[in-house]
Amino acid sequence: MEVEVMSGIYRLILLFSCSLFPFWSAGENHRLLDHEKWVLTQYADWAKDNGGNRSLSLKIPLDATLVNMTYGAHLELDLTPFRGKQIVISGMISGQEIPPSRERHNCAKLMLVHHGPGGEQYIQSSQGLWGTFPERLEELSFAVPESPGKNILMIGIQNNHGAVQIRNVKLEERDLFPAPAPLPEDFRCEYSDSVRNAPRLRGAGTIPSSTEQDMADFAALGGNVLRWWIRYDATGEATSRRRTLTAALDRLQAMLPTCDKLGLKIIPVLVDVPGGRYQRPEVLGADLADISEQQRSLGNFRLFFDKALLDDYVAIWQEIATRFRHSPAVWGYSLMNEPTQFGRVPFDYLKCQYLAAAAIRKIDPEKPVIVSANDWDNAEAFPYLKPLPLRNVLYEVHMYAPHRYTHQGVSEESLREVKQGKFLVYPGRIDARQYDRQALRLILQPVVEFQKKYGAIVYCGEFSVIRWVPGGAKYLDDLCSIFEELGWHWAYHFYREWDGWNPEYSDLLQEEGRVLHESSRMKVLKKYWRKNGSGKKQLSTRVR
Repeated sequence: MEVEVMSGIYRLILLFSCSLFPFWSAGENHRLLDHEKWVLTQYADWAKDNGGNRSLSLKIPLDATLVNMTYGAHLELDLTPFRGKQIVISGMISGQEIPPSRERHNCAKLMLVHHGPGGEQYIQSSQGLWGTFPERLEELSFAVPESPGKNILMIGIQNNHGAVQIRNVKLEERDLFPAPAPLPEDFRCEYSDSVRNAPRLRGAGTIPSSTEQDMADFAALGGNVLRWWIRYDATGEATSRRRTLTAALDRLQAMLPTCDKLGLKIIPVLVDVPGGRYQRPEVLGADLADISEQQRSLGNFRLFFDKALLDDYVAIWQEIATRFRHSPAVWGYSLMNEPTQFGRVPFDYLKCQYLAAAAIRKIDPEKPVIVSANDWDNAEAFPYLKPLPLRNVLYEVHMYAPHRYTHQGVSEESLREVKQGKFLVYPGRIDARQYDRQALRLILQPVVEFQKKYGAIVYCGEFSVIRWVPGGAKYLDDLCSIFEELGWHWAYHFYREWDGWNPEYSDLLQEEGRVLHESSRMKVLKKYWRKNGSGKKQLSTRVR
């Protein structure tokens, strides 16, 4: 996260200085600069563009003493008419002599500050927009949740010098994520009795190098499902993709007899789709809520723009379903790992999954198909997630919020702070908000609303906390108890992968080797895994 904790000035703006922009109708194109509720900051004034329309003129001298805020103009927006819809806010920006900054968000921008149940979120049109540049279009997109919260639009320059002119700022509704197939108004998800009444899945993720002994050890802990990563040369040429995919599927198939003996179920997940992303995140569960729209678009899958890659993606799932449709250990198919679609694309994230799911259903009519939400399987993407008109479809969410807490020490910068003993603590105040079980439950509320509206079965395919942060066991305990309350299937991230997530490792940063005693996180997970029962009774924990 590049934008730091909200400054006191921001908070005053949120509480006092903006009146709600009133009385608009969804579906219209709204010219925002025409309205009188804007609040100007220091160094800003109104001007007229060549057409006589209102524009913002901001000039911040080089010797000005600045604080961490966006200088320019602020407007509080009532987004209630857009609940469950996607909006785009755009404007024409030109700039002069804006110096580069160590913090890339200190630049010219449009920014929407959203304060909702999940805390503050900063949606920015740009990062690193410095120097002198001619007029250009900048825009940001935002999926308005069912509970719209408080929303402040800020236009200008954040914590930097120089000048900008901003005109033609407008808000419009765009259907960036249409339903891939028609749905009746009263649509409810359909499940067979075997899927609706299936035993609860409580497990973890694993990597394809896992051995028979790894699986036996996991079964002894009480887990009953492994989210199996299918790794192959997704970004290579077609022949390499096929060759490495076949090897990955051969590896999985070789392990299925062991899974049958141990009573373990497997959910294969295609970690990378053909072509991969335009730009990979540095860490899993990356929080892109606080980076620019331009950078967000780099997270798009290439197959969103390439029909040949999409066809290969569907063909891969046809091959997987053909191979494993009669395998009792394979519980279902997880179609896509953490999709990230930003803006309009030829083949959107849900359409791609629908095509794969429909192809699977022609081969395997029964095994569950698991569909991922957009924006890294984010709970905040569920308001615009559409259910698929297919039988036995589950819907997947991932949970790492608050990201600054769960990922402390994952990046180099945060690792330096951790080594200095500077920790965020759970439960506690993080980014000016109190985080506890109730706060986590509120973050997941969009998923709950989707679950209730459509009668959907939900699967939390990833959740975790880095092993060395204070309160990690409590965080996991609270999340697991929420999943139990809501009746969700779940898989912890991760069993015997990187030591930062592996619950077998110590709670202390300096202890990097696998420990023999139980970590506090492992004790929590075992408590919930053992709700599964004993799996195959009297099974030896030592594979022979």
